[in-house]
Amino acid sequence: MATAPIRHGIVVGIDGSDGSFSAAHWAASAARIFREPLHLVNVLPDAPSATGGRSKEEFAKLLQADSERLLERARRAALDGRTDVTVECSSRPGPPAKTLVELSKTARLLVVGRTTTGELRSMFAGSDVVRVANHARCPVVAWRGEGDHEEVDTRPVVVGVDGSALSNAAIEHAFEFASFLGVPLIAVHAWTEQSTLRGYDESARFVDWTTYAEQKVADLAESLAGWRERYPDVELRTELERRGAMVALIERSIDAQLVAVGSHGRSTIASALLGSTGQGLLHHSRCPVLICRE
Repeated sequence: MATAPIRHGIVVGIDGSDGSFSAAHWAASAARIFREPLHLVNVLPDAPSATGGRSKEEFAKLLQADSERLLERARRAALDGRTDVTVECSSRPGPPAKTLVELSKTARLLVVGRTTTGELRSMFAGSDVVRVANHARCPVVAWRGEGDHEEVDTRPVVVGVDGSALSNAAIEHAFEFASFLGVPLIAVHAWTEQSTLRGYDESARFVDWTTYAEQKVADLAESLAGWRERYPDVELRTELERRGAMVALIERSIDAQLVAVGSHGRSTIASALLGSTGQGLLHHSRCPVLICRE
């Protein structure tokens, strides 16, 4: 009988941006809590057609040397004086998203810096962060926030719950994070009349929304019951929001240290056109975002 692969290590994509260095620092603090090694990865760019009179071999050596300097800077940013985290650095051939997705097959967690690609552009060209989040084989943390989010802390973890299998994956990892960090977990289910009726018309006037909300509270409790028993140490709070999920979770991200959601793994075009909550959080969340797939 086939068994699931044993996953080890937290992989961080380093591209030289401030966001990737902040992501490395956050990942190191998580690695210490999870007792996992940290793997910092820089993807080497392709050599340009014009290399300034240098041979391709010479230019490749320059790229490698630059990558090593970049990784050393990331290592220092990650550790910041820590001595209790094991760090490995490596330069890999590209393209970046494909390389990171390949590494995700054996990693416990993949961490990337904030995306600097606008939503309209990513809808067509696709940012590496969105591509990785949609296709990684392990949970992905997209680091967002400011300096006060560069380490795990005592703020709560927030998870979006909609009753789907992908939502269950997010619940599982959110409980795991909250348990390891010793922080509260806030489970949020958001709904609107439009999403419930698949279109809003006069029929909405005759729906007993109080009864509907009570049923949603029961459904939310049922979705969480098994995980609540598995992680009895986690302080759980549930919240029902009568508005769009993306808006509700972005607001919760202001006071959270991590927001967890499921990912359908759609193409960047489809996820943008379908209004993916996960993609919206990648661009607007005020704290790191945990993207989970089945």
